Amino acid sequence: MYKLVLIALFSCLIVSCASQDGVGEYRVATIGNANRSVTATVLSVKQVRIVRRTSGVGAQAGGALGGALAAESSDNAAIIIAGIIGGAIIGNNIEASAGVLQGHEYLLETETGKLLTVAQPDSGNDILGIGSAAILVYGYPHRLTRDPR
Repeated sequence: MYKLVLIALFSCLIVSCASQDGVGEYRVATIGNANRSVTATVLSVKQVRIVRRTSGVGAQAGGALGGALAAESSDNAAIIIAGIIGGAIIGNNIEASAGVLQGHEYLLETETGKLLTVAQPDSGNDILGIGSAAILVYGYPHRLTRDPR
């Protein structure tokens, strides 16, 4: 029982250290800063899947849970190690599947004739078609939006 409590506390500590970064978020340092923007025309559009990098929290939590379950049913070290490894693999796969977003990749031609490619998730963003007037906003992450003019 003591081992199970320690594993649960360790898992909570690891999970609380996870950070999220990226889509639709601003860093505190960028609030109030002006970002450079350029106008562009959409030359092509392609549907893509955007995969976020796993943080390792799923693998760590799965490994801790797998190890705890194996330790409850057996004192054999090989079985406990197999539980940890199996739990880590399953936990990582669960975390990875939750980080897949549907999106579009846009090939743009700026007003100065430069070609740029931008991929962004569909959720919370305008979905543009070929020939659409757009504004590319530089920052983290870059964003593409419909030109309202």
